Amino acid sequence: MHVTHAESNASTEEDQHNIFIHPTLSAYYQNLTPFIALSMFVGSLLVLLNIAIFSHTVSKIRNSCDPCTRVPSIIMCSLYPIICGAAFTTIMLPKGWLVCHTVMHICFTIGAVVFRQLCFRYVGSELTYAKENDGAAVAISTPPCCCCCLCLPALMPSKTKLCLLRYMVWQMPIVQGCIMLVLNLIYYREKDLYHSVNMYFIPFLVSSILIGIWALNIVVRMVNSIHSEYGLMKKMFCLQLILLLCKLQYMLLDTQLNHIELGGYYPINHTIYKQTIINLLILVEMVLVSLLVQNAYKSPPV
Repeated sequence: MHVTHAESNASTEEDQHNIFIHPTLSAYYQNLTPFIALSMFVGSLLVLLNIAIFSHTVSKIRNSCDPCTRVPSIIMCSLYPIICGAAFTTIMLPKGWLVCHTVMHICFTIGAVVFRQLCFRYVGSELTYAKENDGAAVAISTPPCCCCCLCLPALMPSKTKLCLLRYMVWQMPIVQGCIMLVLNLIYYREKDLYHSVNMYFIPFLVSSILIGIWALNIVVRMVNSIHSEYGLMKKMFCLQLILLLCKLQYMLLDTQLNHIELGGYYPINHTIYKQTIINLLILVEMVLVSLLVQNAYKSPPV
């Protein structure tokens, strides 16, 4: 019994000197530093600012958009305050970082599905597009597969091929959602196992995203070629910024900041400072992106 107690004390002491462990909620709030407290205050202001921008954008959409495109447009604009809320929640509840990161991740995949639907609603439907296109071929050498698809022939739009493109986009929220659910269950049940197996899921995540973005880019270019007045390229860029800032930038900063000594030991350690810096940056960026989104969606087509 005495040995077990000694091992427990040794384990506790090791955890307290581990700069990568997340503190308990009580330990976190009892040991707040000025930087973390200031980040919470600034983060709350940025969330409110993002909500205000979203509200203003929605009012513009309600006044200027056609009823059939109104709801998808509002859903697209709502992604950014949701991401802001997830980033702010990570600052307030550090242990919930993976759940919040998953919310950001799924926001992009859901946004891709809604945006594909919005593209065809601008022209009426897939059938209407096929009639307006009049059998013109569409190039499929688009990002992110523009280099490896140069040898492939142009796509002749048909009901079957449009259906295939739809499924290529739709697989993203399903595949990504299932994988992220499994990773969350593993992480919150057994962290050591999570760090051992999470790398094996990356090829499936990347493949699913590449296929989905490729199909969505083809759809956007198809519709934009005959209706450029809807500004689909700008709206697509706003959607892709979610992936760039909340996924790629997140992973890059998470790796690079490990080479810089931040914070001290448990509870306000390196991991807490690193997460706070990354999510505070995302909060600022989402406000700027929301302004870009407002410009892209508030104006009626000319």
